[in-house]
Amino acid sequence: MKIKIESDVFDIVDRIKEIDEAYYVVYDSIRNCFEVHNYNQISSYCLTVPFCCLDNRVLDILFKSESRNIDKIIEYIDNNNKIIESNNRNKISEITEFDSREIFDFSSNSSKQWNEKDFEMVWS
Repeated sequence: MKIKIESDVFDIVDRIKEIDEAYYVVYDSIRNCFEVHNYNQISSYCLTVPFCCLDNRVLDILFKSESRNIDKIIEYIDNNNKIIESNNRNKISEITEFDSREIFDFSSNSSKQWNEKDFEMVWS
């Protein structure tokens, strides 16, 4: 059962409405959590509050995800993706370098004598 929250001790509900008048907060008694909804959306659900209570952290989440900040959000995502891509390239480069050295060291070691048994598959 969802219970609409009209007010709270810290006035978080009122402060949420300052961000956008269409926001409202409900408490889901089955899941024991708070949810933020928006009247202006077709599906009113916006987010589930990841904390056990309504506090300033909820306001921070809503400010960061506000549609007026879409340019900042996209820029943050792009920068984060560039960092991840760069880290992945560096890892691939390190692995490739290591493997290449291993192959070179193995192939340049001509002093070792090989026989046919070195290449046989052992089935146990």
